[in-house]
Amino acid sequence: MRFGTGDPGHATRTRLLALFVLLSCACATRPSPTREAVRRSVNPPAIVEGRVVDPQGAAIAGISVKGLPRDKDLGWSPASVTDSGGRFRLELVAPGEYGFLLFWNGVVVVTPREDDPSRMLVKVGPGERRGGVELVFRRDEWERRAE
Repeated sequence: MRFGTGDPGHATRTRLLALFVLLSCACATRPSPTREAVRRSVNPPAIVEGRVVDPQGAAIAGISVKGLPRDKDLGWSPASVTDSGGRFRLELVAPGEYGFLLFWNGVVVVTPREDDPSRMLVKVGPGERRGGVELVFRRDEWERRAE
């Protein structure tokens, strides 16, 4: 059977397809930022610097670090990848409080451990520079999750 413009169901199918596409796009759009989020976004960012280390204190290179906002009015900032010394530098929306997420091979793992970076709480103000943040990367947790 050939469906053409003379087909009585053609218009109905076209409308349903258009509605489906419209609803799919509507569900995938990002929510509008709150007024407070817009207000904070014009503040100078806070700079957070630190290192990612293994449990023995050795630097870990190639780990993506992302600030984990603790407040709905904080946007997600771009990630930073650790250098050969395990160092990272993040620019975060301020004022705010953050934990951290570590990505390795595109995977993030959050553990119940007290030293998990997601449990850390760093409070920053506009333009503030915070250094000395040390995040522990437990490779065994990622390898266990990959099995």
